[in-house]
Amino acid sequence: MSVTAPALANDIVIRSGQGDYAVETPPSLAALGRAIRAIDRAHVFIDERVAALYPALLEGVESARVHRAPATEEEKTLAGVERLARFLQETNATKNATLVVIGGGIVQDVGAFAAHAYYRGIPYVLVPTTLLSMADSCIGAKTGVNLGAFKNQLGFFQSPSRVLAWPGFLETLEPDDIRSGFGEILKLAIIGGSQPYALLRERVKQVGFGLDGIDETIFRTLRIKQRVIEEDEYEKNLRKILNYGHTFGHALEGVTDHEVPHGLAVAWGVDVANYVAMRTGLLARETFEDLHDFIAERFALTLRRKVTAGDLVAKMRRDKKVTGSSVQLVLAAGVGDMRLVPTPVDERLETLISDYLLT
Repeated sequence: MSVTAPALANDIVIRSGQGDYAVETPPSLAALGRAIRAIDRAHVFIDERVAALYPALLEGVESARVHRAPATEEEKTLAGVERLARFLQETNATKNATLVVIGGGIVQDVGAFAAHAYYRGIPYVLVPTTLLSMADSCIGAKTGVNLGAFKNQLGFFQSPSRVLAWPGFLETLEPDDIRSGFGEILKLAIIGGSQPYALLRERVKQVGFGLDGIDETIFRTLRIKQRVIEEDEYEKNLRKILNYGHTFGHALEGVTDHEVPHGLAVAWGVDVANYVAMRTGLLARETFEDLHDFIAERFALTLRRKVTAGDLVAKMRRDKKVTGSSVQLVLAAGVGDMRLVPTPVDERLETLISDYLLT
């Protein structure tokens, strides 16, 4: 399966069976604030750190209609969804209310989940504030919350009515948060093919993970994902390739108690998936080494605890993509050539992961 990235444009309109929606780019924080205040019957759900950093964003918004929450994996649970739903209930949000969700991926997941469930669905607007959420999770309608120690076990497909993406938020992110966003960008660039991957490598070579030209990088990445989700909105076939790197990445997150930011775990998971593809004869060694060298140089991880293949496989057995004793891995046969490969979660896979950890 391959995806060709179309030409760049300033704004994007995503076609969805639930209603098309646009990714818009307000030119300033003031313009974003005006756009939020113009939303009729708005109730705001916001990452508490974003609220503290950007108080001007909520000027003119009734304080009683603002629910602040931490962007933590503990909040990304049914308990977090319930807290948000109770806020909506207590502030008399009706069926025609709109939930404005301001934050990164965790806040997006909780907000979209609650919006879908509250009164069997109210519209919501996404305001992504991290690179990962701007370049990836703000489109595609997928939402999920954690169940116990396992990620995204409960979820829906629920499209936003609108996305307001202001890249200025990125200036207050920590370096690891920027690198995390680039982890998902890496995944999509490889899926997109040789040209997007080459453009990403050249960009990183020239400016590292700096923010120069980040708007162009975000929109190029979104357009790769757009092609996939518009063809297969509900993940019946093609969209499954967007899980590239996630099976291994989610296992790493679980084993380390989310010490590793999501996008960096995905970049690591991409490298593991590529190693498995190479060892099983699907991916040429020279292609693996090219990708591996880039990932090792730019997305290296330092963990506080030793991770074993046995630990990772134990987590993988509870992955939502596991059917029976097999998991459908997304493996690369080349840059831009993704394959869905049913793979037994067994001693052979554990040995391959163990070998990778020794490289």
